[in-house]
Amino acid sequence: MAWWGAGIGASIGMIFGGPIGAIIGAGIGSTLTQDQRGLGSSEQKQLGFIVATFSMLGKMAKADGVVSQDEIAFIDRFIQSELQLDGRSRDVAIEIFNRAKSDPTSIYKYAEQISEIFLHDEPMRETLYRVLFMTALADGNLHPAEKEILEQMPLYLRLRGGVYARIEAELSGKSGGHSGGHFGGRSSATDAEKLKQSYKVLGVKPAATDSDIKKAYRDKCKAYHPDTLASKGLPDGFTKFANEQMQQFTEAHDAIMKNRRNHA
Repeated sequence: MAWWGAGIGASIGMIFGGPIGAIIGAGIGSTLTQDQRGLGSSEQKQLGFIVATFSMLGKMAKADGVVSQDEIAFIDRFIQSELQLDGRSRDVAIEIFNRAKSDPTSIYKYAEQISEIFLHDEPMRETLYRVLFMTALADGNLHPAEKEILEQMPLYLRLRGGVYARIEAELSGKSGGHSGGHFGGRSSATDAEKLKQSYKVLGVKPAATDSDIKKAYRDKCKAYHPDTLASKGLPDGFTKFANEQMQQFTEAHDAIMKNRRNHA
């Protein structure tokens, strides 16, 4: 994310306003070299996304009252291994995380503002939700306070109903994956439940025709494709999460079609 090298401070914070602007204007990047060229529209969206992400991660980590060493270690791995930030970008991300932990602003205020920034881009908002979900599950356990946030968050991120259950079901069925971010690999769902979940993933009814299912699958893949999201402001480094969303659609499509072939 080379744009971290651009000037980030009060003037950029004024562009956003709200809690995201406050975090930036409070001194984030004050030690960075000022760049008089400013940030373009796409870079501004990237900046808003990354500030919101690490601010909300700070709030999530503090949800149970204490930020554990395990959580700190995970965030560091997340920054270095998942996002592969360089040294300067890593420092800024950690600064955002630490500031958000102690500021009085609700996590939902950040969610509301990012929803305004990406008002017409639900895939972007769901990508952020997925990041929060997988981070909360980093240690294989979901604290009640984290669970409450994740259950309430779709309302503030303006996500469609059922997204919590959908992502929970997806992650609970994984035996590996995102840095330990799953429910210990347990999966008690029956084949019928998994099939029902597949229809929900694609947003279609069981009565849909094969053509409807294929169209829904193509539409989802187009909307959530990493290149599409990048063009709308998804920062470099979040491609993994976009790819995991794409994989979810592919698995759902394949499961439905396989079931139909077996019962033809």
